[in-house]
Amino acid sequence: MFSPIRREMPPPRSMSQRIHRLLLLVESPDLGGILKLALGDYELEWHAEPGPAGDAFRRRSFDLAIVDLAFGGRPEGLGAIRDWRAADADFPIIAISDLPQPSLAVESLDAGADDFLRKPFHHEELVLRIRKLLARSGRGMAVRRAGGVLLGQSSFCFGGATVTPNLMIRFPDGSEERIRPKHHGILQMFAEHAGGLVLKDELVKRVWGSDANGAGHSVNEYVSTLRRLFVGHKVDFNKLVASEPKAGWRIDAAAAGSAAEPEA
Repeated sequence: MFSPIRREMPPPRSMSQRIHRLLLLVESPDLGGILKLALGDYELEWHAEPGPAGDAFRRRSFDLAIVDLAFGGRPEGLGAIRDWRAADADFPIIAISDLPQPSLAVESLDAGADDFLRKPFHHEELVLRIRKLLARSGRGMAVRRAGGVLLGQSSFCFGGATVTPNLMIRFPDGSEERIRPKHHGILQMFAEHAGGLVLKDELVKRVWGSDANGAGHSVNEYVSTLRRLFVGHKVDFNKLVASEPKAGWRIDAAAAGSAAEPEA
């Protein structure tokens, strides 16, 4: 399944480099343990079932996922990949498998995986592919879109929370929530117009683009969802964003200030 592991000393990590977070969906405890050892230079979260792995994906941000397709002898991992992509998962996914179906590589890529490795393989090959995919995703972030929204390369702050390009909000209470691309676009425009007025028509054009016709009601629902999300984490969204009838929203001048330190 894996060639013997020979751990080499990794290159020194600068103080500014963060450790990448990987999501593992692997049913076999033996393989899960081997992967944790082989990928010790990364922060790993390992789940043996698609359900908990999906919950983790919605709860936290990840830089890459590794999915073993085999669950109970069937390629159930393909469904997990499809579900994540349908939910706007934008991180690279590596599918692995020892199932005999010759079409699995094509099926994996069609489901949304970025790469496929057939077991057995040497752990160094896996590490190399991880590094290449992480480097590629990092370079592509500046022009990456999801749901028609340009996500950019940098995080930004709104209401003391940090909004990241991989569709997560980190709140001052230390918790994280996954959002949809259009939520990201709305918050980004609100942050850019702190202290000013965001016109509803302009926001719809920017976030909905070619689908702007008839999106007026949808944008209100998206803003309401954000309000409930922030209030649920004890952030006064109504103070940050005030509705201006028949115009749009007035954004508080302090809305785009620095993110608050997570509570201890």
